Amino acid sequence: MNKQEFEAVKAELARNILNSSDEELIESMRRCYENSVGSHQSAPCRYTLSEVKSRLSNTEADAIAGHGLTTEEVLAATERWL
Repeated sequence: MNKQEFEAVKAELARNILNSSDEELIESMRRCYENSVGSHQSAPCRYTLSEVKSRLSNTEADAIAGHGLTTEEVLAATERWL
C-alpha cells in the first residue's frame, strides 16, 4: 500500500467512525484500537531456555498442587476482557 492509498484508507475509516451512531460499535472499535496500539508498543516477552524450563517446572508444580482457575473463573475473566 503506497502513502496515498494509506491516507485514503485512514480518511475512509475516520468518516465511517464519525458517521456511525452505534455506540456499541464505536466502543468495540475503541477497544480494538487500544489493544492493537498496546500490542505494537510493548516488546515481546523473551526468555532464555533455562527461564522457560523454570517457568514450566513452576507451572507443573502448581498444577499438581491443584492451584489454578476453575473453568467458571476462566470464562468469567474472559467475559470481562471482552
